[in-house]
Amino acid sequence: MHETPPRRLRGWREALQSVWLPNADQTVAFLVILAGLLLSLSAFVAIRGELNEHQRMEFEWVAHNRNNALKKGIENGLDAVNSVANLFDVSERVSSDSFRRYASALFERYPGIHTLEWVPRAMTVGSAGHPAQVQPGGAGDRLITQSAADRTPMPAAAGEVRFPIKHIYPARTGEQSVGFDYGSSPTYLDLIERAWLSGRAVVSGRVKLLKEDDPQYGFQVFQPVYRHGTPIATAEQRRLALRGFAVGVFRIADLANASISILEPRGVEFLIRDESAPASEGFLDFYASRLSPHTPSAADRQATPDWDLEDAPRVTETFAVADRRWSITCSATRQFRSAEGFRYGDWIVLIGGLMLTILMALFIMHNRAAMRVRLRIEQELRESEQKLRVLFHQSPDIIMTVDPEGRILMSNRSPTGDDDGPTTGGCSAEGLPERVRGRYHQALRQVFDTGDAGEIGLARDDASCWDLRIVPLRVGGRVTAAMVIITDVTEKRMLEIHAIRSARLASLGVLAASVAHEINNPNNAIAFNASILLRSWGDLLRVLTRFREEYGDYTIGGVPAEQAIDGIPRLLAGIENGSRRIHGIVGNLKHMARPDEGELDHRVDVADVLQNSLSLLQSQVRKYCDDCLLDVQEPLPAVQGNAQQLEQVFINLILNALQSLPNRAAKVRISAALEEEAEFIRVTVRDEGCGIPDAIRGRVLESFFTTKTANGGTGLGLSISYRIIQNHGGRMEFNSDAGEGTEVVVRLPRSART
Repeated sequence: MHETPPRRLRGWREALQSVWLPNADQTVAFLVILAGLLLSLSAFVAIRGELNEHQRMEFEWVAHNRNNALKKGIENGLDAVNSVANLFDVSERVSSDSFRRYASALFERYPGIHTLEWVPRAMTVGSAGHPAQVQPGGAGDRLITQSAADRTPMPAAAGEVRFPIKHIYPARTGEQSVGFDYGSSPTYLDLIERAWLSGRAVVSGRVKLLKEDDPQYGFQVFQPVYRHGTPIATAEQRRLALRGFAVGVFRIADLANASISILEPRGVEFLIRDESAPASEGFLDFYASRLSPHTPSAADRQATPDWDLEDAPRVTETFAVADRRWSITCSATRQFRSAEGFRYGDWIVLIGGLMLTILMALFIMHNRAAMRVRLRIEQELRESEQKLRVLFHQSPDIIMTVDPEGRILMSNRSPTGDDDGPTTGGCSAEGLPERVRGRYHQALRQVFDTGDAGEIGLARDDASCWDLRIVPLRVGGRVTAAMVIITDVTEKRMLEIHAIRSARLASLGVLAASVAHEINNPNNAIAFNASILLRSWGDLLRVLTRFREEYGDYTIGGVPAEQAIDGIPRLLAGIENGSRRIHGIVGNLKHMARPDEGELDHRVDVADVLQNSLSLLQSQVRKYCDDCLLDVQEPLPAVQGNAQQLEQVFINLILNALQSLPNRAAKVRISAALEEEAEFIRVTVRDEGCGIPDAIRGRVLESFFTTKTANGGTGLGLSISYRIIQNHGGRMEFNSDAGEGTEVVVRLPRSART
């Protein structure tokens, strides 16, 4: 009984040894598992570090991308202000309508602009009021009122310099308006003085703005404009030569949204600060990522602008904005999107290493080296691809690389001009007219044979003109491919043709004036002699009658005396009427030859303009039509504008109506009347011609669009006429049905001057 316990203990010891004391195979397996675990852990740690480093590099690249986009948006805004300055630099007089059209084009081209203004230098005539600051609470976006100290009126004595706003676009309710004097505020006056004397654009500090009761910040840019041709080398010269300032107001949030919206959301936020301002006024704006589930309120941005940038990685860059220094600090949010495709590779390696041990460890070591190379290559490829895409796909020309057989190797777009044309692998000559394909293939072969560039010109069936250049591409000194560049030069050709024709018409005008002078001399003699003969005919008639009574019937110039006595007065009257007609035609020619000053402030009689236009077209009327009438409701009030330009418009409209008639029996009616509201004069040109087809009705006002190419049409007549009517403050409308004729209605505002 005493031996039982030791026997039991011995059995338990043997059982435990069989479990915990492995044999040689188990030992090797244990060591392999241990080594695999250590290697997997090592690989896990190493790969995680590489991934973190890659994410850091990628974040820096994304941050630089955002920073560059925002800087480009700010530069575009400064370019818009500079464009306004250039407008007033080259033009002494800019109307409100011209400024509005020019500024609206800049708004479409450069998003993020709040307001563009023109502020001329003026002299105070009376006392100046206080700055027209706007109180918050109105609709839309508005400047918050300045401090109470700046609100104090600063009266200016007569003769002092003022800086009132003359043009502003857009005019917003509750903001500065036309007449607001920037010189009445010390804050603005300091900016004006700096820009005035330095000759460069200056940028204000932050300006608090309101947008739907959400406070934001913006800034203003003052660009000085000096009188053209005056010296501005010194501060004193600039002080004397100043004309005014081009002023731009920008909301920083709008600039940021417009610049960043073109980029893919990646979960990056950034903070914009003015490093030139005091620390308490340095904050400008905070841009929250579009991927962020929350957007900071106005109070958060203003009280703690860097609330979400404390523990996140960040990239800070500074750059110049005119005469100030700004900084942009980017930070990755928790929603930052990484382009890394092996994001969970460390965990995969850890789990796989436990099963594959040494083999997986060696694979990981090899994979680490390959990963570094791949990441570097991908980053270089992304940068290179981005640059190539911008240069290649945004080119206005068609660019292709082709092989010796003319097959497309690469193209920025289809040579046919549509999306269904040949792309890579297609024939590069497919988009060319058939008549020039032979010349194209011959030029292509010559480029590959000689290595010299070639060029041919071509015209398509739609009357467009193109230049085709072929440039050899060499690899190792041998021409392996060629670059084909197709450029649309239609507008250039049309402008050249128009310039030649304009020069020809100018020469004809000078010649017409000279010929008119030469014709007037003999015509005056004819008119004078005819009037003398008419006055003398009464006396001659009595002599001839008495001679006939005494000697009987006789002949005058081979005509019996009775017929001659009845016909000679009609002949003399015909000579006199013909002379008056010659005088009228010569007068019209001299009127057409008179140079056009381009001014639009003359009082113009529309009835006279229509009479002159129809008189000049009498030969065309006799050629095309038997029934062309002018109906003018008399009396018509005058319009304010340029008689020669309006005459050009009506000549174009009447000539188009005549040329559209199918036969001489068709009619043309021209009428002019005052509309019921008595604000516009309505001129109507109606024909019974072929009408305007529906397919081209929307293109009749396009420049260089014409259906009369074979007859020498340039496609500029209606487009120029439409622009002239617009410049006169009028409207032009077309009412046409195919086969039933066309009615063109021109409405011109009556002159405000009595």
